Amino acid sequence: MEKFLRFANALFILVFVGMLASGYYEQIFHHEQPCPLCRLQRLAMFGISLGLFLNLRNGINHKHYGFSLFFALFGGTVSLRQMALHACPGFPVFGIPVWGLSLYTWAFLAFAISILAIAILLILHPKEMPSSSMNWFEWLAAICILILLCANAATSFYYCGYGPCQDVPWPQPPSVP
Repeated sequence: MEKFLRFANALFILVFVGMLASGYYEQIFHHEQPCPLCRLQRLAMFGISLGLFLNLRNGINHKHYGFSLFFALFGGTVSLRQMALHACPGFPVFGIPVWGLSLYTWAFLAFAISILAIAILLILHPKEMPSSSMNWFEWLAAICILILLCANAATSFYYCGYGPCQDVPWPQPPSVP
């Protein structure tokens, strides 16, 4: 059971690596700068991944899942807020939709699924498990999320400097006659 739980934690991290990497792809190649709410969603994804990494590094523990669960709830709240901002009929879509859904909608789905997955992992996890050495797959997940964390810090510093980030101009809703 321990090997399965460790594999599930590493796979969970790699799913977030894919989501964060796709966000960077949009940012770099499509010149879509993240808004402040998008930056908070990225922070929440890093927070979830950190809790899962702590499970891999220090042994599986309920506290680490709780840490990830807190960030999943925080990220879900932020993405739900962003969805509500764009729910008005006729309001233009912010960003490039992926399979018909905006990135913040995909983020909300990811956070909702994360809450469910963490609950399942908590049910499957009968007791605290001592730490063991990380295998190559777990190290791959850890290195990938660390690279993306450093890239996020570097791009945030590049665009924002030491102060608060400038808000990305929102598309203007159509005027009502």
